Amino acid sequence: MSKEKKYYTISEVAEILNIKQSKIRYWEKEFSQFIKPRRNRKGNRMFTLKDVENLKLIKHLVEDFGLKLKGAKQYLKYKKSEIEAKIAVVEKLKNIKYKLEELRDSID
Repeated sequence: MSKEKKYYTISEVAEILNIKQSKIRYWEKEFSQFIKPRRNRKGNRMFTLKDVENLKLIKHLVEDFGLKLKGAKQYLKYKKSEIEAKIAVVEKLKNIKYKLEELRDSID
């Protein structure tokens, strides 16, 4: 994800996170204190990098860690830095797994 870009459309966010736009809209309502996209003149949502990062956290909490929305809200409110650290570890492990799979496939 490019840090140079200031705003992301909902379709870009959906592609980055590999989730449907409808889920983003739903999470926007449910997590309104953490996700606050601006609107352009046409009324389209324009997400900041912070919004995208918060959506990424929500995705990990709900889909990877299996929390309900209420639990995810509490984690974001009280333990955000703890979650970010755990997610960083999960991302590194996924990257290692991917590299190991590539290595295995190159040996075959």
